[in-house]
Amino acid sequence: MNSIRVITISVFSLLAILFAAGGANAGSVIVEPTLLCIDGTAYAFKNLNPGDTIKLKAGARPYLLIRNFTGSLGKPMVFINYNGPVTINTDWYYGIVFRNCKYIKMTGTGYTNNYYGFMITRVQGGAGLSIGDLSSYTEIDHVYIDNVATAGIYAKTDPDCSLTSTRDKFTQYNTIIHNCFVGHTGDEGFYIGSSFYSGKTLACNGKDTVVLPHLMDGVKIYDNIVMHTGWDGIQVGSASKNCQIFNNVVMYDSEDGTLYQMSGILIGGGSQCDCYNNYIAKGKGDGIESLGLGDYRIFNNIIVDAGRNYYPNDPTKMKYGIYVNDNSARAGSSFSILFNDIINPKSNGVRFSSDVSRNNLIASNAIINPGQGSTGYIVVTCLGSNVAVRNNYQSMSSGGAGFIDTLYRLTPNSPLINNGYTDSRRVNFDFFNHQRPVGTRYDIGSYEYDPLHPNGSVRGEEVEPLDLTDSARSHFSVDPVPFPNPVSKNLTITFTTNEISNVELIIYDMRGSGFYHEDQNNLAIGVHNFKVDTESFPVGVCLFSIRTEKHTYTGKFYKVKE
Repeated sequence: MNSIRVITISVFSLLAILFAAGGANAGSVIVEPTLLCIDGTAYAFKNLNPGDTIKLKAGARPYLLIRNFTGSLGKPMVFINYNGPVTINTDWYYGIVFRNCKYIKMTGTGYTNNYYGFMITRVQGGAGLSIGDLSSYTEIDHVYIDNVATAGIYAKTDPDCSLTSTRDKFTQYNTIIHNCFVGHTGDEGFYIGSSFYSGKTLACNGKDTVVLPHLMDGVKIYDNIVMHTGWDGIQVGSASKNCQIFNNVVMYDSEDGTLYQMSGILIGGGSQCDCYNNYIAKGKGDGIESLGLGDYRIFNNIIVDAGRNYYPNDPTKMKYGIYVNDNSARAGSSFSILFNDIINPKSNGVRFSSDVSRNNLIASNAIINPGQGSTGYIVVTCLGSNVAVRNNYQSMSSGGAGFIDTLYRLTPNSPLINNGYTDSRRVNFDFFNHQRPVGTRYDIGSYEYDPLHPNGSVRGEEVEPLDLTDSARSHFSVDPVPFPNPVSKNLTITFTTNEISNVELIIYDMRGSGFYHEDQNNLAIGVHNFKVDTESFPVGVCLFSIRTEKHTYTGKFYKVKE
């Protein structure tokens, strides 16, 4: 077996770099805070192989440029914080940039006391984190971004007159971003893929040239928290295959009120994205805007007060819980809008404006108190629309719906129970990833009531695991749904280990500061759990991580008042 060599890099010790890096099969490299450009072609990194790790030492940096690294399928080059958080507070035009990188992963799970190992707290001149210059096969997790001039996270390569990144030359594959925090952005929180699916005109050699930007194949945006964005909260464009946007919390989007840049989540032109299990609240924009190709589902989302703060006294400035149009819809494609809770939208609950699509379904949604009154629950504006509207609960007041909290769980006598539509379009779990249906009939709205487990305990078959890269789940696994979720007093997190292990639980507030810690040591092979008294925990989203010597698992739960 080849030995693993650890190399510490500093711009002040070049001779030591050259000497230490000469050995074969270096397994990891430690990078000092003074090195601001990490280039995979540099001599110090030439012995790294796919699957190796670049450890970024804790400390402050003005910015960080990472370029020319290539891993391989199943063996990404891993960039991780080391011995504490990596912090960036800068007047520069970016915080962290990836250029010409493929098969790479940046993870902020390198230090247990911080949920976010990379802390970008201010970027005066631009974006927080960018993935560009033909980068592909990238995963980003546990990064905190706040107070940036433009977008929190960019992931795209804009075409230029060299035409190297046009649609016929380049596709960006497998862009995965999860467990990140983005707040207080000048523009979008997430800007993933191009918004110019139909083409963009460039002046090349004195001549106007229409170019088609590249497509995205394999986008997963999940378990992120996005708050206080100037423009859209999460925007995904030109993501034509294998796209999912799920389990995100988006609040206070579109605060600048910029026309055509106003939504909690935007499924942009050229995209085909399932959008589900998101909590979207208090934004000035539409809750979810659908401008995509069609043949996707929007389901299990909780959308609260969409657009209510946008010209609140002017009913002509309309905003919707969910809005669908024909921006790039393919003829004959379909849209499925199912099991959503849409509460207090400014104008309409659902506004559907598609002529070219067919076999559309708007069903099993709970729509409460639209601003346009009883005519504003579901509005179909196109005469040629082919849409079935079935079994939606519609009321101007939430009092009769049987909601018990702001996550819209149901009382046992709620009229939403067992009154959903029979066609679920293959949706078999609810907002909390619990099984749907319970019994033979579906419930209306985001929550599926189980009389034996009122807070839920069984997960649906289609739920994605939170850590998509853990190749050793057979040796250590965590139930992705803490019980109960939401929780008021007592929480149980269950896990299974197939080897004797020391296991650590840390619970963090929404901004990543740890406030609860518990260890269980020398655990035997089998099923175990942490039982946590949460009565004193802050109300809202709580994050947690469970760690062993070999594995890290992260997730979230909702703390509610009793």
